[in-house]
Amino acid sequence: MILKIMAFVVLVGTMGSLEIDRIGWSQAIMQLLLASAIFVIAEQAERINQLKDKLYGRL
Repeated sequence: MILKIMAFVVLVGTMGSLEIDRIGWSQAIMQLLLASAIFVIAEQAERINQLKDKLYGRL
């Protein structure tokens, strides 16, 4: 959950910085890719934990 929040903050910060011309397009694209990767990793980690709990019978 914390990683998803971090990804959201990076995403919002990137849009804000791009809007006030503090960063360029290339840096914005890299930050968006980073935020997307963080979000996907967080989703996969949650899914793996759910499957482990299901496999070992934890509630």
